[in-house]
Amino acid sequence: MQTTRNLDKDICYKIRSLLEKNNQLEEINEEKNLMCFNTKDSKLGKAAVDNLKTAFCNLKPVCMPILEVSSEEFDEMVETSAKELEDNSSYFDLVRAYGRKKGNI
Repeated sequence: MQTTRNLDKDICYKIRSLLEKNNQLEEINEEKNLMCFNTKDSKLGKAAVDNLKTAFCNLKPVCMPILEVSSEEFDEMVETSAKELEDNSSYFDLVRAYGRKKGNI
């Protein structure tokens, strides 16, 4: 298990077992899906790309001095990154686990 700053990067794959160990839920279900950054075929993929671009733009004032780039260069980097997400068939895992509280009908 690799951790950074006491964060477990694989925690999403352990959610079900954590819920089972908690012993307060029953009928625990887990769903795993890939979220592709595909703006051509998926509205959700386009939304994910747009969200990342928005996040980068909001970090612009902090990142520009660190990266030592101009505003135009930063904007170009954001656009290039967004394009590369799709060109490289980038994705991330979505993991959802849920259950019913014991004793509830």
